[in-house]
Amino acid sequence: MGKFSSEEIESQYNLIKKLLAEPEKYRDAINAIKKDIAYMPIELKKKLEDENIIL
Repeated sequence: MGKFSSEEIESQYNLIKKLLAEPEKYRDAINAIKKDIAYMPIELKKKLEDENIIL
């Protein structure tokens, strides 16, 4: 897996936070992210863990 820039990580992180702010509205997107979590960049996983965001 290639390296991700800090901007890409921040962008993905912000998107996940927005989706989780309205879970009923974005249920399908959240479920898709849960399925793809194994492919998520390590940096993004760590950032989500640091913020106690659990998918």
